[in-house]
Amino acid sequence: MTANPYEWVTESYTLRKKRDIEELQTDSSKATSANAFSWIKKGNITMKFAKNAEKILDVGCGWGRELIRLKNAVGVDICLPFLRTARNYVKNDVVLADAHYLPFRKNSFDFVVMSEVIEHTTDSAKALSEVKRVLKCKGKLLVQTPNRILTFGTLISTEKYGHTHEFTFRELKNLLELIGFKVIQRTGSTIPYIPSTSRFEKLNHTKIFFSLWKLVDKFAPLKWDIIVLSELVEKQSKLKNFNRKLCRSYWRGTFK
Repeated sequence: MTANPYEWVTESYTLRKKRDIEELQTDSSKATSANAFSWIKKGNITMKFAKNAEKILDVGCGWGRELIRLKNAVGVDICLPFLRTARNYVKNDVVLADAHYLPFRKNSFDFVVMSEVIEHTTDSAKALSEVKRVLKCKGKLLVQTPNRILTFGTLISTEKYGHTHEFTFRELKNLLELIGFKVIQRTGSTIPYIPSTSRFEKLNHTKIFFSLWKLVDKFAPLKWDIIVLSELVEKQSKLKNFNRKLCRSYWRGTFK
């Protein structure tokens, strides 16, 4: 999420910001900022889709803002300070691991969550292939990621956040289908809030702005993120017969 995790957590592994603590709850009416409201809503969408799953993997769980909502779930993240922080807030098991090399056996899970993770991966196809390996056939994958049509690939794709590539829905759908997934539902969380990298970010926390933002969000269909629920329908990946370089250029939008 950031080059310096200690901007988000203390040296005793607790969250620094009130907003991030609020994101761990499920009641959006208690949010005091647009950021927290959006993340609570996003987490509740994950909880709704995963409610009947028996064994869940949260890839890129961070400090546990969605993991805390999931029963029978294991979280993995590459950032040790975030995982140590998660242990102060969630009861789930957490594992230090890279999304490109998941330390689990084949067919271990029936539901996988990747919330605001795929845009950080250096090889999205590899990360999704790893998800496919550990997911049971007919298992579900929930991907949440910023919509490049709204972010223009620049608004939040900064060095601070480490976004290597932001997707359009079409790009993400095509990549998922190449790996062996079938998209079964698409949704989104909220309208855009002001990015933390903006000098106007503090407006997210002011009562007037937050009230107006919630009012517009209630009636405007524009969603800043892409939330896609897909099902694994092919255990044999089409990528085996697809040139690796062409695949990378395909999902980056440079190959039509």
